[in-house]
Amino acid sequence: EPILRKMIEMDPADPTNYYYLANVHEQSGNYEEAEKLLMKAREVKPNDPTVYTTLAGFYNRQGSFEKTMEALEARAEKEPNNPEAHHMIATFYWEKAQKDFTIPQTERLKYARAGMQAVDKALQLNPDYTDALVYKGLLLRSQALLEKDPKVQQDLVKQAEGYQKRAIEARNKQRAAGAE
Repeated sequence: EPILRKMIEMDPADPTNYYYLANVHEQSGNYEEAEKLLMKAREVKPNDPTVYTTLAGFYNRQGSFEKTMEALEARAEKEPNNPEAHHMIATFYWEKAQKDFTIPQTERLKYARAGMQAVDKALQLNPDYTDALVYKGLLLRSQALLEKDPKVQQDLVKQAEGYQKRAIEARNKQRAAGAE
């Protein structure tokens, strides 16, 4: 810790040392100090997307989903034209909708739909973004599992299959381009 504090003193505008020191505190259970250090990193580099993904990772490990999503949304605001920023939001919503059985089904459905909006934004920015195509299909399947109407379920699964095919085509196209 003293070495990291000295490094911060030497270059207070570099968020990396704040991350390392925050990790030391997090590993020793001092979560309040870890969060303060990550906030300080955000203060010194407010336009650095890594600050927000690091903060989101911290909050996610603490089980604070809302704060995780706030940090990821802030990152996407800093990089509105980066499809990966929106895709990352979608992956967190998918995981919450798909795997958190402690919340009501209606809330899980809400998260699946929020993930859908995020992945749609990623696909708007890059229609051939393979990972986003995959997650669009996963989100559609998650939504199908949470819907009560069988007709809606079937429609969602059919849409998911279409995105799965698009993802395979995009991946094959990328591989073919890489082979040239």
